[in-house]
Amino acid sequence: MRKMKEYPESHTTGHITIESIPNTPCHSDLGIQIAKDGRVWICIDGMAFLRFTPDSIFKIKEEKCLKT
Repeated sequence: MRKMKEYPESHTTGHITIESIPNTPCHSDLGIQIAKDGRVWICIDGMAFLRFTPDSIFKIKEEKCLKT
């Protein structure tokens, strides 16, 4: 078993979407990616399962729309 890097618990608010639900519980590959801007992807067998976008990204997009 590969040793995983431990990350401290942290919290932020944002928008969560469930992209796909695996057909049945089974032995699978779980992937987690966290971007510098706080977006998070959780994948099962290479398919996006859950995506998280922090509120700060939506605020930046809203500010850009208001300026144009």
